[in-house]
Amino acid sequence: MNVETRRPSFARTVLHPFVERRTYLAFLYSLLGLPLGIFYFTFIVTGLSLGAGLLITLAGIPVLVLTLACCRGLAQLERTLAASLIDAPMPRVDSRPDEGSLWRRLVSQIRSADTWRELGYLLLRFVTGTASFSIAITVVAGGIYYGLVYPFLVAFVPSTGTDFGSWQVNSSQRALILVPPGLVLLLLTPTILNTLGRVERALATACLGRISRADFRHAIARALARGETDALGLLGDLELYFGRGPYVTPTRLEASLLALEDLGLVAAARNGAARYRLTAEGQKALERA
Repeated sequence: MNVETRRPSFARTVLHPFVERRTYLAFLYSLLGLPLGIFYFTFIVTGLSLGAGLLITLAGIPVLVLTLACCRGLAQLERTLAASLIDAPMPRVDSRPDEGSLWRRLVSQIRSADTWRELGYLLLRFVTGTASFSIAITVVAGGIYYGLVYPFLVAFVPSTGTDFGSWQVNSSQRALILVPPGLVLLLLTPTILNTLGRVERALATACLGRISRADFRHAIARALARGETDALGLLGDLELYFGRGPYVTPTRLEASLLALEDLGLVAAARNGAARYRLTAEGQKALERA
């Protein structure tokens, strides 16, 4: 039986991205980049500078704790935006609040690699957000203006002419020369916006789409507490718990199981396909956690 596959037409290939939802969500994400990036940069620099300056009076400790705690919340906001608008895979992790005195909370946050990764991403968002906002606005406005609007403005409002070096566009005939490149730019707009979205998605996933070693091992222990299972079953449980994404891989699962086995928290029966169970020590550690 021969199945003929039709290649999509040129018009469908070019025009279909204009009706795709992801194009407009990527455009919205680019537009949010500038205001959010400015806010993140201003808040972080102000909070850290104020807290560091007041450390000598000990009043800087609550300021730094509050700043880093707010950064954690802002990073969670970025995870939500990236997952909702540009389809970035983000893990579902229950954030456990820090306990102890303000000093212990500050030391715990400073020693956490996640804190600095989130802080760095929020500061980097100022650069990437400004760049994506500028590119998106330039492409969309330039394509619409020169491809559709500009010839009519020159024809009916002659004072709107533009100088390109020594070449003056002061007539509708000359303005029509700019229509083809304007239309080409307009047709390429969805591709450019979606490319910006893919770059932003990769960056957000690399910086925010991570699971700490402790959270990953804790999830494995929780899955094994329900009963003995093999690696494939564990992988399915972890994907249900965290969600699908690059943070749950067979290689990482195998490395974590070997580490837990060395610690005596997990036991493995390797008669054929390996099956894993939680030991008594592992059960106690899970209850303490």
